[in-house]
Amino acid sequence: MKHINLENLANGAFTAQVNRAIEEVTKNIQDPNTEPGATRKITVTIGFKPNQERNFVATGVQTKTTLAPALGAVTAFSMGKDLATGAVEAVEVNTGQIPGQMYMEDMQQPAPQAADTIEVDGKAVDPETGEIKSDKVVDLRKKA
Repeated sequence: MKHINLENLANGAFTAQVNRAIEEVTKNIQDPNTEPGATRKITVTIGFKPNQERNFVATGVQTKTTLAPALGAVTAFSMGKDLATGAVEAVEVNTGQIPGQMYMEDMQQPAPQAADTIEVDGKAVDPETGEIKSDKVVDLRKKA
């Protein structure tokens, strides 16, 4: 039997399919969402279907890849009831909120209106920053 060059089999379609399968496997290996140690496979099938006289054979080539599945994701929920409404709640723990913790927005109280200044110990104080309002510069490096 004469040697069959696989590069030219099916007018190069065989080699093209194998190369596409290798590229698919390579992308799957590089995907950080898959198990790194999982085995990937390429199965090459060459099918032969002869006619009744057995003098002509239709030949088909096919590749099939077996890839590593995507990794699953894990999270945790804190479950309980809303104290205000009694409704059942489930809160994902990794959202930065500690189970049972309330945000200030949850209180639904109107924010107090800040005055421009308030007086503390006879000195004008900015209520937002707590700074003493004064035109006098204080040198903090000097000992009092």
